[in-house]
Amino acid sequence: MGTIKRIMKIGAISIVAFLSLVAIFLGAFIWWSSVGVFSTQTFDSSRWHAPISDERDVTCYRGGMANYIREHLLKVGESKQFVEKLLGKPDFVTESEYRYILGMCSGLGLDYDDLHVYFDGDGRITHAAIIQH
Repeated sequence: MGTIKRIMKIGAISIVAFLSLVAIFLGAFIWWSSVGVFSTQTFDSSRWHAPISDERDVTCYRGGMANYIREHLLKVGESKQFVEKLLGKPDFVTESEYRYILGMCSGLGLDYDDLHVYFDGDGRITHAAIIQH
């Protein structure tokens, strides 16, 4: 009877340890794929404007700077000309939005993330967002 209780106790401890590890790794992955990767660097103009090679294209080549740009450089009310002077020509343009590709930042390398800059009817920034596509 004592052996069975010990085996059950060891099994319960193993399950708790396993579930704890899963929770830790899942939490780290969610942080890395959502916020963590985008908040690791300040803006570096030369890195932002560096040519994109085939090797670099499958990385998160601009992602680390995105949150800094969004929170510190892209102020509400700034013009489209300001954004283009800072970040260059956008990768995608509509009347009310500029999109800049950040790279494959999800951690799985399945899709691209973009920095979206939104404008009002006068061409002034209303807000910016980092969106995974």
